[in-house]
Amino acid sequence: MEADLISPDTESQFGPLTEINAGILPPLPQLQQPALLKSAEVFFQCPGENYPISKAIHLSRLAAFYPKCRECPHHAHTGNLSPELIERLKQTQHSRASAQNPFTREGVRGVYLNQINRTQAAHFAGAFSTLLWEAIPLQGVAPQKKVPRSQSATADVAPKGNQEQSRGPCVVIGFDERPSSPDIITGVASALRRNGCRVIDLGLTVPSILSFATNHLQAQGAIMVTGAQSGPAYTGLDFLLEHSQPVSAGRGLERIEQITQRGFGRASRQPGSQRTFHPMEAYRAQFQKHFHALRPLKIKIACSLRLVRETLNALFDKLPCELSWVEIPHQKRDLLNTQDRDVQKMQKQLQADSADLGLIIDDDSRRCAFFAETGTLLSNTKVSRFLMQSLSREQSSRNFLLDQAALEQLGDCPAGWNIQPHADTLADGYFQMMQQQAVYAGGQSGYHWFRDAVPTCDAILTLAHILAALSFSDAPFSEVLSQSA
Repeated sequence: MEADLISPDTESQFGPLTEINAGILPPLPQLQQPALLKSAEVFFQCPGENYPISKAIHLSRLAAFYPKCRECPHHAHTGNLSPELIERLKQTQHSRASAQNPFTREGVRGVYLNQINRTQAAHFAGAFSTLLWEAIPLQGVAPQKKVPRSQSATADVAPKGNQEQSRGPCVVIGFDERPSSPDIITGVASALRRNGCRVIDLGLTVPSILSFATNHLQAQGAIMVTGAQSGPAYTGLDFLLEHSQPVSAGRGLERIEQITQRGFGRASRQPGSQRTFHPMEAYRAQFQKHFHALRPLKIKIACSLRLVRETLNALFDKLPCELSWVEIPHQKRDLLNTQDRDVQKMQKQLQADSADLGLIIDDDSRRCAFFAETGTLLSNTKVSRFLMQSLSREQSSRNFLLDQAALEQLGDCPAGWNIQPHADTLADGYFQMMQQQAVYAGGQSGYHWFRDAVPTCDAILTLAHILAALSFSDAPFSEVLSQSA
Protein backbone atom coordinates (compact mmCIF):
# COMPACT_ATOMS: atom_id res chain seq x y z
CA MET A 1 0.00 0.00 0.00
CA GLU A 2 2.73 2.48 0.94
CA ALA A 3 4.69 1.72 -2.21
CA ASP A 4 1.66 2.64 -4.31
CA LEU A 5 1.43 6.05 -2.59
CA ILE A 6 5.03 7.08 -3.25
CA SER A 7 5.63 9.16 -6.34
CA PRO A 8 9.08 9.90 -7.82
CA ASP A 9 8.76 13.52 -6.71
CA THR A 10 7.91 12.48 -3.18
CA GLU A 11 10.79 10.02 -3.10
CA SER A 12 13.22 12.69 -4.29
CA GLN A 13 12.14 14.96 -1.40
CA PHE A 14 11.92 12.45 1.43
CA GLY A 15 14.38 9.75 0.47
CA PRO A 16 13.84 6.15 -0.65
CA LEU A 17 11.08 3.99 0.72
CA THR A 18 13.52 1.95 2.77
CA GLU A 19 14.34 5.06 4.88
CA ILE A 20 10.66 5.63 5.65
CA ASN A 21 10.21 1.99 6.70
CA ALA A 22 13.37 2.19 8.80
CA GLY A 23 11.88 5.04 10.82
CA ILE A 24 14.38 7.64 9.71
CA LEU A 25 11.57 9.79 8.24
CA PRO A 26 7.97 9.89 9.43
CA PRO A 27 5.53 7.49 7.72
CA LEU A 28 3.84 8.89 4.63
CA PRO A 29 0.28 8.95 6.10
CA GLN A 30 1.46 11.59 8.63
CA LEU A 31 2.56 13.97 5.84
CA GLN A 32 0.02 16.68 5.11
CA GLN A 33 -0.90 16.80 1.42
CA PRO A 34 -1.86 20.58 1.45
CA ALA A 35 1.62 21.42 2.72
CA LEU A 36 3.14 19.55 -0.21
CA LEU A 37 0.93 21.37 -2.67
CA LYS A 38 1.72 24.77 -1.08
CA SER A 39 5.45 24.15 -1.24
CA ALA A 40 5.17 23.19 -4.88
CA GLU A 41 3.36 26.41 -5.88
CA VAL A 42 5.41 29.46 -6.85
CA PHE A 43 4.24 32.78 -5.41
CA PHE A 44 4.86 36.27 -6.82
CA GLN A 45 4.55 39.77 -5.35
CA CYS A 46 3.65 42.94 -7.21
CA PRO A 47 5.72 46.11 -6.57
CA GLY A 48 4.28 48.17 -3.72
CA GLU A 49 2.12 45.34 -2.38
CA ASN A 50 2.82 43.47 0.86
CA TYR A 51 1.05 40.21 0.05
CA PRO A 52 1.93 37.38 -2.37
CA ILE A 53 -0.10 36.32 -5.38
CA SER A 54 -0.23 32.99 -7.14
CA LYS A 55 1.28 32.23 -10.51
CA ALA A 56 -2.17 32.20 -12.07
CA ILE A 57 -2.91 35.74 -10.88
CA HIS A 58 0.55 36.84 -11.98
CA LEU A 59 -0.04 35.54 -15.51
CA SER A 60 -3.52 37.03 -15.68
CA ARG A 61 -2.15 40.44 -14.69
CA LEU A 62 0.56 40.17 -17.32
CA ALA A 63 -2.05 39.29 -19.96
CA ALA A 64 -4.16 42.29 -18.90
CA PHE A 65 -1.11 44.64 -19.00
CA TYR A 66 -1.52 45.43 -15.30
CA PRO A 67 0.28 48.77 -14.58
CA LYS A 68 2.42 47.39 -11.75
CA CYS A 69 3.83 44.76 -14.11
CA ARG A 70 5.83 47.55 -15.76
CA GLU A 71 8.42 47.53 -13.00
CA CYS A 72 7.91 43.99 -11.72
CA PRO A 73 11.12 41.92 -11.53
CA HIS A 74 9.04 38.85 -12.50
CA HIS A 75 7.75 40.26 -15.81
CA ALA A 76 9.89 37.74 -17.71
CA HIS A 77 8.03 34.79 -16.14
CA THR A 78 5.43 34.47 -18.89
CA GLY A 79 4.53 30.81 -18.29
CA ASN A 80 2.13 29.42 -20.91
CA LEU A 81 1.01 32.74 -22.34
CA SER A 82 0.62 32.77 -26.10
CA PRO A 83 3.66 33.69 -28.24
CA GLU A 84 1.75 36.67 -29.69
CA LEU A 85 1.04 38.08 -26.23
CA ILE A 86 4.63 37.51 -25.11
CA GLU A 87 5.87 39.43 -28.13
CA ARG A 88 3.54 42.35 -27.35
CA LEU A 89 4.78 42.38 -23.76
CA LYS A 90 8.39 42.55 -24.96
CA GLN A 91 7.61 45.41 -27.33
CA THR A 92 5.79 47.48 -24.75
CA GLN A 93 8.41 46.76 -22.09
CA HIS A 94 11.01 48.76 -24.03
CA SER A 95 8.73 51.78 -24.34
CA ARG A 96 7.67 51.86 -20.68
CA ALA A 97 9.33 54.50 -18.57
CA SER A 98 11.34 53.34 -15.62
CA ALA A 99 10.08 54.08 -12.13
CA GLN A 100 11.01 57.55 -10.96
CA ASN A 101 12.41 58.22 -7.52
CA PRO A 102 9.64 60.05 -5.62
CA PHE A 103 12.25 62.06 -3.68
CA THR A 104 12.84 65.40 -5.39
CA ARG A 105 14.98 68.37 -4.35
CA GLU A 106 12.34 69.71 -1.97
CA GLY A 107 10.30 66.70 -0.86
CA VAL A 108 8.28 63.81 -2.26
CA ARG A 109 6.20 63.96 -5.45
CA GLY A 110 4.36 61.38 -7.51
CA VAL A 111 1.16 60.71 -9.42
CA TYR A 112 -1.69 59.99 -7.04
CA LEU A 113 -2.40 56.24 -6.72
CA ASN A 114 -0.07 55.28 -9.58
CA GLN A 115 3.06 56.35 -7.72
CA ILE A 116 1.93 57.55 -4.27
CA ASN A 117 -1.08 56.23 -2.39
CA ARG A 118 -2.19 56.41 1.23
CA THR A 119 -0.04 53.44 2.29
CA GLN A 120 3.12 54.79 0.70
CA ALA A 121 2.51 58.27 2.14
CA ALA A 122 2.14 56.67 5.57
CA HIS A 123 5.51 54.96 5.07
CA PHE A 124 7.18 58.30 4.22
CA ALA A 125 5.56 59.92 7.27
CA GLY A 126 6.71 57.06 9.48
CA ALA A 127 10.28 57.48 8.24
CA PHE A 128 10.12 61.20 9.01
CA SER A 129 8.79 60.53 12.52
CA THR A 130 11.67 58.11 13.07
CA LEU A 131 14.07 60.93 12.17
CA LEU A 132 12.35 63.17 14.73
CA TRP A 133 12.53 60.48 17.42
CA GLU A 134 16.28 60.14 16.82
CA ALA A 135 16.70 63.83 17.68
CA ILE A 136 14.90 63.50 21.03
CA PRO A 137 17.31 62.88 23.94
CA LEU A 138 16.83 59.67 25.86
CA GLN A 139 14.91 60.02 29.10
CA GLY A 140 15.44 57.70 31.99
CA VAL A 141 13.52 56.91 35.14
CA ALA A 142 14.27 58.88 38.27
CA PRO A 143 15.09 56.80 41.36
CA GLN A 144 12.00 56.10 43.43
CA LYS A 145 11.94 57.12 47.08
CA LYS A 146 11.18 54.51 49.67
CA VAL A 147 7.71 54.96 51.05
CA PRO A 148 7.16 54.15 54.76
CA ARG A 149 4.48 51.69 55.70
CA SER A 150 2.53 54.48 57.37
CA GLN A 151 2.16 56.12 53.96
CA SER A 152 1.18 52.93 52.18
CA ALA A 153 -2.12 54.55 51.20
CA THR A 154 -0.26 56.83 48.82
CA ALA A 155 2.37 54.28 47.79
CA ASP A 156 0.63 53.63 44.48
CA VAL A 157 0.67 57.33 43.59
CA ALA A 158 4.23 58.26 44.50
CA PRO A 159 6.07 56.30 41.76
CA LYS A 160 4.08 58.10 39.07
CA GLY A 161 5.40 61.44 40.22
CA ASN A 162 8.99 60.20 40.27
CA GLN A 163 8.90 58.52 36.88
CA GLU A 164 9.98 60.74 33.99
CA GLN A 165 7.91 59.74 30.99
CA SER A 166 9.18 60.55 27.54
CA ARG A 167 6.83 62.33 25.13
CA GLY A 168 6.83 61.86 21.40
CA PRO A 169 7.69 64.63 18.96
CA CYS A 170 5.03 67.21 18.13
CA VAL A 171 4.25 67.25 14.38
CA VAL A 172 2.04 69.78 12.59
CA ILE A 173 0.23 68.48 9.50
CA GLY A 174 -1.89 70.07 6.79
CA PHE A 175 -3.06 69.48 3.24
CA ASP A 176 -3.73 71.57 0.13
CA GLU A 177 -6.84 71.91 -2.04
CA ARG A 178 -6.17 68.96 -4.35
CA PRO A 179 -8.92 66.29 -4.32
CA SER A 180 -6.37 63.59 -3.45
CA SER A 181 -4.97 65.38 -0.38
CA PRO A 182 -7.63 64.35 2.22
CA ASP A 183 -6.94 60.69 1.42
CA ILE A 184 -3.16 61.10 1.70
CA ILE A 185 -3.33 63.09 4.96
CA THR A 186 -5.33 60.25 6.53
CA GLY A 187 -2.42 57.86 6.02
CA VAL A 188 0.09 60.47 7.23
CA ALA A 189 -1.78 61.18 10.47
CA SER A 190 -2.31 57.47 11.18
CA ALA A 191 1.40 56.68 10.73
CA LEU A 192 2.47 59.55 12.99
CA ARG A 193 0.08 58.55 15.77
CA ARG A 194 1.13 54.92 15.49
CA ASN A 195 4.73 55.97 16.02
CA GLY A 196 3.90 57.91 19.18
CA CYS A 197 3.83 61.46 17.74
CA ARG A 198 1.61 64.24 19.01
CA VAL A 199 -0.18 65.39 15.88
CA ILE A 200 -1.58 68.90 15.44
CA ASP A 201 -3.89 69.00 12.43
CA LEU A 202 -4.37 72.32 10.60
CA GLY A 203 -6.70 70.79 8.03
CA LEU A 204 -6.82 72.68 4.73
CA THR A 205 -3.85 75.04 4.58
CA VAL A 206 -0.91 76.25 2.45
CA PRO A 207 2.85 75.77 2.97
CA SER A 208 3.49 79.32 4.25
CA ILE A 209 0.76 78.98 6.90
CA LEU A 210 2.07 75.55 7.91
CA SER A 211 5.55 77.06 8.31
CA PHE A 212 4.15 79.85 10.51
CA ALA A 213 2.19 77.38 12.66
CA THR A 214 5.21 75.09 13.12
CA ASN A 215 7.26 77.91 14.63
CA HIS A 216 4.29 79.40 16.48
CA LEU A 217 3.50 76.07 18.19
CA GLN A 218 7.20 75.24 18.74
CA ALA A 219 6.70 71.86 17.08
CA GLN A 220 9.56 69.48 16.31
CA GLY A 221 8.41 68.90 12.73
CA ALA A 222 5.71 69.35 10.12
CA ILE A 223 4.38 67.58 7.04
CA MET A 224 2.51 69.31 4.23
CA VAL A 225 0.52 67.11 1.84
CA THR A 226 0.79 68.94 -1.46
CA GLY A 227 1.52 68.51 -5.13
CA ALA A 228 2.58 72.14 -5.56
CA GLN A 229 4.65 72.95 -8.66
CA SER A 230 3.59 69.66 -10.26
CA GLY A 231 0.71 68.65 -12.47
CA PRO A 232 -2.87 68.39 -11.14
CA ALA A 233 -2.60 64.58 -10.95
CA TYR A 234 0.33 64.77 -8.53
CA THR A 235 0.47 64.56 -4.76
CA GLY A 236 3.38 64.52 -2.34
CA LEU A 237 4.87 65.52 1.00
CA ASP A 238 6.98 68.48 2.13
CA PHE A 239 8.83 68.29 5.45
CA LEU A 240 9.84 70.88 8.04
CA LEU A 241 11.97 70.54 11.14
CA GLU A 242 12.06 72.61 14.31
CA HIS A 243 11.80 76.40 13.85
CA SER A 244 10.26 75.79 10.42
CA GLN A 245 13.51 74.58 8.88
CA PRO A 246 12.82 73.24 5.37
CA VAL A 247 14.06 69.74 4.56
CA SER A 248 15.68 69.75 1.12
CA ALA A 249 18.23 67.75 -0.84
CA GLY A 250 21.54 67.95 1.00
CA ARG A 251 19.77 69.14 4.15
CA GLY A 252 18.12 66.06 5.61
CA LEU A 253 16.00 64.72 2.77
CA GLU A 254 18.47 61.94 1.98
CA ARG A 255 18.22 60.75 5.57
CA ILE A 256 14.44 60.35 5.25
CA GLU A 257 14.98 58.43 2.01
CA GLN A 258 17.47 56.10 3.72
CA ILE A 259 15.05 55.34 6.55
CA THR A 260 12.28 54.74 4.01
CA GLN A 261 14.39 52.20 2.12
CA ARG A 262 15.79 50.30 5.08
CA GLY A 263 12.52 50.23 7.03
CA PHE A 264 11.85 51.19 10.63
CA GLY A 265 10.07 49.99 13.74
CA ARG A 266 7.83 51.68 16.23
CA ALA A 267 9.70 54.18 18.37
CA SER A 268 7.14 53.98 21.15
CA ARG A 269 4.53 51.48 22.28
CA GLN A 270 2.40 54.38 23.45
CA PRO A 271 0.20 55.65 20.60
CA GLY A 272 0.25 59.35 19.87
CA SER A 273 -2.50 61.92 20.12
CA GLN A 274 -4.17 64.22 17.62
CA ARG A 275 -5.84 67.61 17.96
CA THR A 276 -6.78 70.45 15.67
CA PHE A 277 -5.49 74.02 15.54
CA HIS A 278 -6.80 77.01 13.60
CA PRO A 279 -3.88 79.36 12.84
CA MET A 280 -5.56 81.90 10.54
CA GLU A 281 -6.18 84.64 13.12
CA ALA A 282 -2.60 84.59 14.41
CA TYR A 283 -1.22 84.21 10.89
CA ARG A 284 -3.04 87.30 9.59
CA ALA A 285 -2.20 89.34 12.68
CA GLN A 286 1.53 89.12 11.95
CA PHE A 287 1.08 91.15 8.74
CA GLN A 288 -0.68 94.10 10.36
CA LYS A 289 2.63 95.85 11.03
CA HIS A 290 3.50 95.66 7.32
CA PHE A 291 0.20 96.61 5.67
CA HIS A 292 -0.21 100.20 6.80
CA ALA A 293 0.67 103.71 5.60
CA LEU A 294 0.64 102.59 1.97
CA ARG A 295 0.02 104.89 -0.98
CA PRO A 296 -3.14 104.26 -3.02
CA LEU A 297 -2.29 101.55 -5.52
CA LYS A 298 -4.21 99.42 -7.96
CA ILE A 299 -3.01 95.83 -7.77
CA LYS A 300 -3.85 92.72 -9.78
CA ILE A 301 -3.02 89.34 -8.24
CA ALA A 302 -3.34 85.84 -9.70
CA CYS A 303 -3.43 82.99 -7.18
CA SER A 304 -5.29 79.67 -7.11
CA LEU A 305 -5.06 79.26 -3.31
CA ARG A 306 -8.29 80.18 -1.53
CA LEU A 307 -6.66 80.81 1.87
CA VAL A 308 -4.14 83.22 0.35
CA ARG A 309 -6.91 85.13 -1.42
CA GLU A 310 -8.97 85.35 1.78
CA THR A 311 -5.95 86.58 3.75
CA LEU A 312 -5.12 89.31 1.23
CA ASN A 313 -8.77 90.40 1.01
CA ALA A 314 -8.84 90.80 4.80
CA LEU A 315 -5.54 92.73 4.83
CA PHE A 316 -6.56 95.07 2.01
CA ASP A 317 -10.03 95.69 3.42
CA LYS A 318 -8.91 98.77 5.39
CA LEU A 319 -6.23 99.99 2.98
CA PRO A 320 -6.56 102.72 0.34
CA CYS A 321 -5.43 100.18 -2.28
CA GLU A 322 -7.68 98.53 -4.87
CA LEU A 323 -7.21 94.78 -5.18
CA SER A 324 -8.56 92.70 -8.08
CA TRP A 325 -8.09 89.02 -8.85
CA VAL A 326 -7.09 87.13 -11.99
CA GLU A 327 -8.34 83.55 -12.04
CA ILE A 328 -5.74 80.83 -12.67
CA PRO A 329 -6.04 77.03 -12.15
CA HIS A 330 -3.99 74.61 -10.05
CA GLN A 331 -1.25 73.60 -12.48
CA LYS A 332 2.48 73.48 -13.03
CA ARG A 333 3.80 76.81 -14.27
CA ASP A 334 7.08 78.52 -15.13
CA LEU A 335 7.02 82.02 -13.68
CA LEU A 336 10.30 82.90 -15.41
CA ASN A 337 8.97 82.16 -18.89
CA THR A 338 7.01 84.76 -20.85
CA GLN A 339 5.43 81.92 -22.87
CA ASP A 340 3.77 80.43 -19.79
CA ARG A 341 -0.04 80.58 -20.06
CA ASP A 342 -0.58 82.19 -16.66
CA VAL A 343 2.16 84.75 -17.31
CA GLN A 344 0.57 85.68 -20.63
CA LYS A 345 -2.86 85.91 -19.02
CA MET A 346 -1.58 88.39 -16.42
CA GLN A 347 0.14 90.45 -19.12
CA LYS A 348 -3.09 90.71 -21.12
CA GLN A 349 -5.07 91.67 -18.01
CA LEU A 350 -2.64 94.48 -17.16
CA GLN A 351 -2.63 95.76 -20.75
CA ALA A 352 -6.43 95.72 -20.94
CA ASP A 353 -7.09 97.26 -17.52
CA SER A 354 -4.55 99.67 -16.05
CA ALA A 355 -2.99 98.82 -12.69
CA ASP A 356 0.13 99.87 -10.79
CA LEU A 357 1.55 96.36 -10.60
CA GLY A 358 0.69 92.69 -11.07
CA LEU A 359 1.63 89.61 -9.10
CA ILE A 360 1.37 85.83 -9.62
CA ILE A 361 1.63 83.67 -6.50
CA ASP A 362 2.54 80.05 -7.21
CA ASP A 363 0.72 77.06 -5.72
CA ASP A 364 3.31 76.72 -2.94
CA SER A 365 2.29 80.19 -1.58
CA ARG A 366 5.94 81.31 -1.55
CA ARG A 367 7.27 81.65 -5.07
CA CYS A 368 6.04 84.72 -6.96
CA ALA A 369 6.53 86.86 -10.06
CA PHE A 370 5.95 90.62 -10.40
CA PHE A 371 4.75 92.64 -13.39
CA ALA A 372 5.13 96.33 -14.18
CA GLU A 373 2.12 98.54 -14.91
CA THR A 374 2.78 97.99 -18.63
CA GLY A 375 2.34 94.21 -18.27
CA THR A 376 6.07 93.46 -18.55
CA LEU A 377 7.31 90.47 -16.57
CA LEU A 378 9.97 91.87 -14.25
CA SER A 379 13.31 90.22 -13.71
CA ASN A 380 13.53 88.80 -10.20
CA THR A 381 17.07 90.15 -10.03
CA LYS A 382 15.67 93.69 -10.35
CA VAL A 383 13.04 92.90 -7.75
CA SER A 384 15.74 91.58 -5.39
CA ARG A 385 17.84 94.70 -5.86
CA PHE A 386 14.79 96.87 -5.18
CA LEU A 387 14.05 94.95 -1.97
CA MET A 388 17.68 95.10 -0.79
CA GLN A 389 17.75 98.85 -1.35
CA SER A 390 14.60 99.25 0.72
CA LEU A 391 15.86 96.96 3.51
CA SER A 392 19.19 98.81 3.68
CA ARG A 393 17.23 101.90 4.77
CA GLU A 394 15.30 100.00 7.44
CA GLN A 395 17.89 97.53 8.75
CA SER A 396 21.24 98.22 10.38
CA SER A 397 22.62 95.05 8.79
CA ARG A 398 23.26 94.98 5.05
CA ASN A 399 24.09 91.30 4.71
CA PHE A 400 22.27 89.83 1.72
CA LEU A 401 22.24 86.49 -0.11
CA LEU A 402 21.59 86.00 -3.83
CA ASP A 403 21.61 82.91 -6.03
CA GLN A 404 24.28 82.60 -8.71
CA ALA A 405 22.01 83.63 -11.60
CA ALA A 406 21.12 86.90 -9.86
CA LEU A 407 24.72 87.63 -8.90
CA GLU A 408 25.75 87.43 -12.54
CA GLN A 409 23.07 89.96 -13.56
CA LEU A 410 23.33 92.30 -10.57
CA GLY A 411 26.11 94.63 -11.68
CA ASP A 412 27.62 97.26 -9.37
CA CYS A 413 26.32 97.47 -5.83
CA PRO A 414 26.19 100.40 -3.40
CA ALA A 415 28.99 100.72 -0.88
CA GLY A 416 28.41 98.82 2.34
CA TRP A 417 26.38 96.00 0.82
CA ASN A 418 27.70 92.56 1.73
CA ILE A 419 26.25 90.12 -0.82
CA GLN A 420 27.12 86.43 -0.65
CA PRO A 421 26.03 83.60 -2.98
CA HIS A 422 23.67 80.87 -1.84
CA ALA A 423 22.44 77.61 -3.32
CA ASP A 424 18.96 77.38 -4.73
CA THR A 425 17.17 74.98 -2.35
CA LEU A 426 14.80 76.27 0.33
CA ALA A 427 16.88 74.71 3.10
CA ASP A 428 20.06 76.38 1.82
CA GLY A 429 18.42 79.79 1.89
CA TYR A 430 17.20 79.21 5.44
CA PHE A 431 20.47 77.90 6.87
CA GLN A 432 22.71 80.48 5.20
CA MET A 433 20.52 83.31 6.48
CA MET A 434 20.94 81.93 9.99
CA GLN A 435 24.68 81.42 9.68
CA GLN A 436 25.54 84.75 8.02
CA GLN A 437 22.96 86.88 9.86
CA ALA A 438 21.53 88.02 6.53
CA VAL A 439 18.35 90.11 6.42
CA TYR A 440 17.36 89.02 2.91
CA ALA A 441 17.94 86.09 0.53
CA GLY A 442 16.56 85.98 -2.98
CA GLY A 443 17.44 85.88 -6.62
CA GLN A 444 16.18 84.82 -10.01
CA SER A 445 14.32 81.78 -8.64
CA GLY A 446 11.40 83.87 -7.37
CA TYR A 447 11.79 82.94 -3.70
CA HIS A 448 12.32 85.89 -1.35
CA TRP A 449 13.45 85.24 2.24
CA PHE A 450 13.22 87.84 5.01
CA ARG A 451 14.73 87.78 8.48
CA ASP A 452 11.92 87.71 11.04
CA ALA A 453 11.70 85.59 14.19
CA VAL A 454 13.01 82.89 11.87
CA PRO A 455 13.90 83.18 8.16
CA THR A 456 10.54 83.43 6.38
CA CYS A 457 9.61 82.87 2.75
CA ASP A 458 6.01 83.96 2.11
CA ALA A 459 4.59 85.63 -1.00
CA ILE A 460 2.32 87.84 1.14
CA LEU A 461 5.32 89.10 3.11
CA THR A 462 7.18 89.74 -0.16
CA LEU A 463 4.24 91.81 -1.45
CA ALA A 464 4.17 93.77 1.82
CA HIS A 465 7.82 94.79 1.43
CA ILE A 466 7.28 95.73 -2.23
CA LEU A 467 4.28 97.94 -1.41
CA ALA A 468 6.10 99.58 1.51
CA ALA A 469 9.07 100.40 -0.72
CA LEU A 470 6.79 101.77 -3.46
CA SER A 471 5.09 104.07 -0.96
CA PHE A 472 8.27 106.17 -0.64
CA SER A 473 7.65 107.51 -4.15
CA ASP A 474 4.76 108.52 -6.42
CA ALA A 475 6.52 107.18 -9.52
CA PRO A 476 5.27 104.09 -11.42
CA PHE A 477 6.68 100.70 -10.51
CA SER A 478 8.82 100.42 -13.65
CA GLU A 479 10.35 103.86 -13.06
CA VAL A 480 11.14 103.12 -9.42
CA LEU A 481 12.86 99.88 -10.43
CA SER A 482 14.96 101.63 -13.06
CA GLN A 483 16.07 104.23 -10.50
CA SER A 484 17.24 101.51 -8.11
CA ALA A 485 19.31 99.77 -10.81
